[in-house]
Amino acid sequence: MFVRRFARAAGLAGLWLGLLGVVALTPASAAGGGAQPSIIGGHAGSIAELPSLAFLEGGDGTGGFSCTGTVVAPRVILTAGHCVEDIEAGTITPASSYAVATGVANLKQLTKANVSAVSQVLVFPGFKPSKLQGDAGILILSAPVAAPVLPMASAGDKGLLEAGTPLTLAGWGLTDASSEEPPAQLQTGSSVVQDPDFCRAQSRRYYPFYAPELQLCGEDIPSHGVSNCFGDSGGPAIAKHPDGSPVEVGIVSTGGPGCSRNLPDIYTRVDLVSAWVASWVAAVEAGAPAPEIKIPKAHPPFLSFAHAEELAAVGFAEDFRNHFRRATNKGIACTRVDKEKVKCRVAWYQGGNDYFGSTTIYYAIHGNSVIWNDRYKIHWVNHQCFFHSGEPGRCRIHTRSR
Repeated sequence: MFVRRFARAAGLAGLWLGLLGVVALTPASAAGGGAQPSIIGGHAGSIAELPSLAFLEGGDGTGGFSCTGTVVAPRVILTAGHCVEDIEAGTITPASSYAVATGVANLKQLTKANVSAVSQVLVFPGFKPSKLQGDAGILILSAPVAAPVLPMASAGDKGLLEAGTPLTLAGWGLTDASSEEPPAQLQTGSSVVQDPDFCRAQSRRYYPFYAPELQLCGEDIPSHGVSNCFGDSGGPAIAKHPDGSPVEVGIVSTGGPGCSRNLPDIYTRVDLVSAWVASWVAAVEAGAPAPEIKIPKAHPPFLSFAHAEELAAVGFAEDFRNHFRRATNKGIACTRVDKEKVKCRVAWYQGGNDYFGSTTIYYAIHGNSVIWNDRYKIHWVNHQCFFHSGEPGRCRIHTRSR
């Protein structure tokens, strides 16, 4: 499966919202398992035509990410379940790590007035992370926003799910699957709802769990010009009622490898989650009783060698500062201790000293959250003394450990 949220490096503040000092993703204690799609083959969108769009940025124990969402109430943002739950770790992303931008199409034009904090994060009770079914979640904002509400499809809107229904897509995802950063400008494009049998047959190779009773799929046929991509997760698939009024019928969930425009994108059916969302809207906006909350049980995710190397560098940069940041001849070689634990031999040269030793990087459960931590022992010795004095035994070797 290819989830469509855009992953950012662990320990980095968000590219756009972080510049405003709103989001600070903590490097030394949090574990990436989640979100990614932008519009491939689309065009620049405006807030005038898509006033309910929201850009989301957050961080969990494995790193930072960005998604798209929609305003469905003054204090409620609808997005994908994998944009609120780390599907590798089974943890809900903390509300304090999110920031939400509304009322702006180009993120380079963000002001603090456009950015909202989040007070609560909720995942749809029927979300099945292993199959990306019921892939929906909501963010409760700390204060209401002025952006207009996008109506959600309900049980009476099943006619809009029929094959041939035109869809409007929108999001801040990649415009090229090989890009390293998503665009600042909101993108939009068109697609078409496809027949369930076509969806099942065409998606079987990369997503064998397609279920038309829970999902719909879209593909830009016959032109094959548009698809979702990483960063579009949680964004809307918008249809129109007979009177021309817009309604969100789908939530971007997953799609083909490489954000292919020749394979269908998969959407969560909004008519199946809108009653749950409406119950939370009533609780938040009108003081109705809050629904029961689903809290998944956290478990340590798989720690890849590449991510362990990134986290090791973050830890050394924090503790050794310029003695590591300005170092040359950096080397690292890792071996696996466990699924969630990696041990690495490290070495670098800086300021006339050779540094060498080992570090163990691992994920752990703290409360019901996944955190990462490190344990290391690093030695250093003067290079000239040790290798060229002829008396290496007289050279002082320093040690630092944690």
